[in-house]
Amino acid sequence: MNKFAWQSPEVQVNESVDHEPIDVFYEGRRRRVVRVLCRWRIAQEWWKRPVERDYFRVSLEGGIICEVFRDISRGCWQMQRIYD
Repeated sequence: MNKFAWQSPEVQVNESVDHEPIDVFYEGRRRRVVRVLCRWRIAQEWWKRPVERDYFRVSLEGGIICEVFRDISRGCWQMQRIYD
């Protein structure tokens, strides 16, 4: 196993009908998304295993800024990064 491999942890996200995050459950609390700062989609590695994800950089209540993504094929959400 690659010691540098890191798997983004799954997180629970309430989403809108357009699959935008409304609430993110983080540190045992539901935190409302105050603002979507940016959004982008990636589709890559089609020659191995298709990866298609919608990424969101969001501002949560309490001043936390993070990136979460929705794995389109699996429909699950994962935490990519938390900004200090």
